[in-house]
This record gives sequence, structure tokens and C-alpha cells, in this order.
Amino acid sequence: MVDPQSSPIIQRLRKAPHLLLPGAFAWLRGWYYRIKFFLLGRRFRAGRLLRVYGPLNITGPGTVEFGADCLIISDAIKPVCIRTLLPKARVTLGDHAGLNGTAIQCADAVSIGDWSNLADAYITDTPAHSIGRGRRQQSIEDVTARPVVIENNVWVSVQVVILDGVRVGQNSVVGACSLVREEVPADTFVAGNPLRQIRRIED
Repeated sequence: MVDPQSSPIIQRLRKAPHLLLPGAFAWLRGWYYRIKFFLLGRRFRAGRLLRVYGPLNITGPGTVEFGADCLIISDAIKPVCIRTLLPKARVTLGDHAGLNGTAIQCADAVSIGDWSNLADAYITDTPAHSIGRGRRQQSIEDVTARPVVIENNVWVSVQVVILDGVRVGQNSVVGACSLVREEVPADTFVAGNPLRQIRRIED
């Protein structure tokens, strides 16, 4: 049973009732993708109130898990694409989190926390290829993958690249067109290439 006082969806609809009809279609599309991925043998699970606007592409042998009240927007910028490269790979999206044109490639683990919102960023936990001369003869198993962790309430803006081994601290914001190759502390606004801290987030 959804509590009208606590549900962010109900609160949103009170402010913008015109979203009710497209939201209902997005909810139905969420069920369509649950059934589709089940029939395709994808290891996909999602909590209640999954809404999907536009196409959602999930491929590969790994596991993809969405929490409750997740919002997937694939028709505003580009499709959301999640690709697992190995059976052990695991992509998790927390409760009340959203993806908007996001691309994720995972060989080990990519974790996105509750209330986080990602635009058309590219996130990968693996370089996929070495830079050695014999890279064409190597497989994905020969390349070291390092988990990516995006903590709770993080906003990642457009055209951001987040590379393997990165942790983005809670409440942080990553500005547009940034390359993230190192840890982002909690409660900070960072941007640029090379990445630099713009300011602390105090409220």
C-alpha cells in the first residue's frame, strides 16, 4: 500500500497532474520490460513503481537490479544502455534513482545509490582493453576491473565519463563534460577535465 503522504510520485502528481497519463504509460512500459527481459533470459530485477520512458537496452550475462520507484528516461537524449560483460558482473540502481540517457558497461560491479540522478553519462568499471602491444589477443577476463560506487543523492550531469575504480561521495554533483578518474568527496561540486573541486555543498 502506497502512503500518499510519503510517496514522491504522489507528491509530484499533486504539483503536476498533467504527468499522470504519460506516467501511467511509463509504468506499463516498466512491466513490459520486466516481461521482455525475463523471456530473453536476462538476469534483471526491479522494485515496485518502475517507470520507463522510451527504449531500455540491457544486454550481457550479468545481473542488473533496480530498486523501488526508479525512473528511466530514454527518449529525451538517448537510450539508456546497460551492458554486462561477464556472468559475475552486477549493476545496481538504488531506490528513487533515475537514469536519463545513461550508458553503463560493467565487468565487475557498478553501484548507484538511492536518490541519485544520472544524465547521459558513460560509466565503466573496466578499461576493457590493456594498452600493451598484445591487447588484441587479450579477452575481457585478462583486464583488471575495479568497482564504481556512486553513493546516495548524487547528481551526474550531461556528457560525464566516470572510469573504473571511482567512488563519488554522497550529495555530490558532477558538472557537465567532466572526466572522473579519481574519488569525489562527499558534499562537493566538481567539474572539468582535469577534474577539480568547484565548491563545497553546504545545504
